[in-house]
Amino acid sequence: MSGKPNNTKSTLFYRNDLIIMIALVVLISSFVLTSCTWQTSSTMPPPTFTLSPTQTAIPPTPTVTPTATIIYPEPPFFAWVDPSLPQHLISEITQLDFLSAVNQESSSQLKINQNPGPEAGAWVYVAVAPFYSYLEEVNSDDLLACWSTGVEESMPFSHILVSEDSEETLELLWGPADQGCVETLDEADLSLQLWIQKDAIAILPFEGVSPEHKVLPIDSEDPLAKDFDLVDYPLILRFNYQVSPGYGFNLGEYQYLTNYDPSKLTSIALTGVTALVRDTANIMENQGVLYPAGDIQKILANADITHINNEVAFAVDCPPPESYQVSLRFCSDDRYINLLEAVGTDIVELSGDHLGDWGPEAMLHTIDLYQQQGWKIYGGGINLSEGLAPVFLTHNGNQFAFIGCNGKGIDKYATATDENPGAAQCDFSWMIPEISRLTSEGYIVIATMQHEEVDFFGSISLQQYDFRRLSEAGAVIVSGSQSHHPQAIEINGSSFIHYGLGNLFFDQYHLAQVNPKRHLNKDKSFIDLHYFYDNRYIGTRLVPLQFIDNARPRPMTSEEKIPFLSEFYRYSLWNGAWIHLYPSGIMFNRLNQ
Repeated sequence: MSGKPNNTKSTLFYRNDLIIMIALVVLISSFVLTSCTWQTSSTMPPPTFTLSPTQTAIPPTPTVTPTATIIYPEPPFFAWVDPSLPQHLISEITQLDFLSAVNQESSSQLKINQNPGPEAGAWVYVAVAPFYSYLEEVNSDDLLACWSTGVEESMPFSHILVSEDSEETLELLWGPADQGCVETLDEADLSLQLWIQKDAIAILPFEGVSPEHKVLPIDSEDPLAKDFDLVDYPLILRFNYQVSPGYGFNLGEYQYLTNYDPSKLTSIALTGVTALVRDTANIMENQGVLYPAGDIQKILANADITHINNEVAFAVDCPPPESYQVSLRFCSDDRYINLLEAVGTDIVELSGDHLGDWGPEAMLHTIDLYQQQGWKIYGGGINLSEGLAPVFLTHNGNQFAFIGCNGKGIDKYATATDENPGAAQCDFSWMIPEISRLTSEGYIVIATMQHEEVDFFGSISLQQYDFRRLSEAGAVIVSGSQSHHPQAIEINGSSFIHYGLGNLFFDQYHLAQVNPKRHLNKDKSFIDLHYFYDNRYIGTRLVPLQFIDNARPRPMTSEEKIPFLSEFYRYSLWNGAWIHLYPSGIMFNRLNQ
């Protein structure tokens, strides 16, 4: 071999060192890169994934919380009524067909008491005076003062009469009664004592109101008025209910427990003579067609049913009015019907003496005008059978049948026949059984008549005979539409008779001024407001009127009203007894026997 050195081993070692070095570099770079990746991943949000259309998300399993079972029972509901409520109220509540009374509170589905809760109902009480009282209203301060502390001289009444049931209720409202100002009576004796004691008033539940009572507004809130507001009325006992745990229902869906439901109340205004002729018509021409109604329009229009007895036909050829027309042949201009519309007319009586004055054509024209207004007519018509037929009106569930006629004979004023229009002559042989039939079918019968005219408060024997037999047949109200002088009232059993109301719109004022001895009180009259509840007659309010001229009446002032009513009541009877026993009453009795 030559002498050259051998480098194979050195080259091998060199390559190995290079490989080791590269490996170390790769290892260190990998370590650094891994460290950076860990640091970065700790600050970035987790990755998100989008499900493909074929993938379904699996929701988490919910935690189950046990719930109580609510029972929704069907009526009758098991009701516990708090025994501290008045006993008569408990009796009323537990007789409801959707409740079943239980003795134990623990076994009830609902409780009725005065504790907090939804209102279950309210019982309404009223203050009343005897029918003939001059008292118009009372205030709650006087009632509470009498109840709590005794009689005060400023009170407009002497004391308060209550039944035991009413006392129990009022003690819940006002506390114990002062026995010096409050007298507790049996319910059967209360109305009689109220009538006898005269200056007392009574507090009784609304369902106890009857025709012998005069319902008094309290703080100007009137339970018989359309706008009666129960919110601040003081004589209300309210009570609530609570549903027992585990049950669910709303008692209000079944019935509000109350003795007063305004949807069952109806008022009817009956009026006397309307004759838009002579000086009444002349004043209307000068002062405006609506002038006569200026002071009484609201009284009539606010009644649910307003009756007008218009004695005179409208005629297209009626001449201008004469203030002192000599003849008694009357007609009215068509424009005057606007007056009847303004007072809220609903039903027109056609039994008047002067309906036929202008002949058949005017009568048919008049009937057509009333029908265009949508008003009912009775007591006369296009023929006799239609004139005699009853007319039916229903309001708030109260069913009324109006029936009327002219009692002065066919040869005088009743012109209706089978072929001729006009006022219908009374046929008592048909009318009496018809009233009985209507009464038996559940109608409240209101009978009105043109009858004999007298110029004093009393009634004559013929009037008494005819009016009383209609009431005895079942008519609840019997009213005379003919009188120009207001006449007496009479209660005959459960019927209210008024022999004559006087004029509504007619020119008798000047007669009373010129010749007061002969025509005394022809410038005075009445509107009778009759009230009905749940198809039952509950009472009447008399509204005395005073004419200020030959066309316009207004309500009397207190100073005018008291002497007028005092005289009026002397001639009035209540179930055979004089309302006031005066010598004039004895004279009246002799005159009419």
